[in-house]
Amino acid sequence: MATTIYELRKKPKLLFTFNDSDFHLIDDDNPSNSGDFKYNSIISVNLVKGKTNWIISIFSLVIDFIFDLGIFSKYKEKDKLIIKSKNSTIEIPLFKVDKKEVEALVFKFKEINK
Repeated sequence: MATTIYELRKKPKLLFTFNDSDFHLIDDDNPSNSGDFKYNSIISVNLVKGKTNWIISIFSLVIDFIFDLGIFSKYKEKDKLIIKSKNSTIEIPLFKVDKKEVEALVFKFKEINK
């Protein structure tokens, strides 16, 4: 297999490099996620879409109504990529990323884990 690179974000850098038997992850937002991982140690890869947190949204609306701040906005949690391996679970928040590149990355993982 040729080396394949998925650059999901430039700043802070989020980069996956796929090789023949492993992949290298660079996560400048959370350096503890970075490292080399063997394909055979990966159990699952999931893309979790962010949900609206209605409790915080309603609380924000009430505060906005009481104090007439005019700043109400619906609070939505960020999308995240969860990679479970035999040794650990890596949770990567997906902010300011290329969505098509993320989908291609998840497809690549599913293709490898067949």
